Amino acid sequence: MTCHQVLELVDAIAGGDAEVTSDLRAHVETCPTCAAALASARRIELALSAREAPSAPATFTASVIGRIRRERWRSEQQVDRLFNVAIAAALLLVLGGVAALLNVGSVMTAAAGAWSVLSVFSDQVAREAVPLVATYAAAGALLVSVLGMWWWAERRLSL
Repeated sequence: MTCHQVLELVDAIAGGDAEVTSDLRAHVETCPTCAAALASARRIELALSAREAPSAPATFTASVIGRIRRERWRSEQQVDRLFNVAIAAALLLVLGGVAALLNVGSVMTAAAGAWSVLSVFSDQVAREAVPLVATYAAAGALLVSVLGMWWWAERRLSL
């Protein structure tokens, strides 16, 4: 064993948490630095075990539990805010999807206008690239995402 390996184990050996192997014993018998470190750690453990452990103040447990509850409440409040924002955004997207499904002609016109800004060939691209199937697929994806968020929220509340 090396000094580095022995020094990593000194505290555990002195505290009785690790066993002394033959390799470790052989190293400590031949290395004065490691032997001194082990002896020092054993003296410290002996001194600590001779003293009585201080007791916690009477209000310590109640104080810690109160702090944990406050921190958990704050964390849940942040998650709730984020969830509410996500639900509001998803609801707006779903409403937009429903409006688009009910008024496909206006959606096609808006898409054509956007494409005209981006491309000279916007009229032809809008007619070919925005079929009705894509509108229905987008609305279905929005519905699945809203249902997924609802399931997540219900599952979280039941925990």
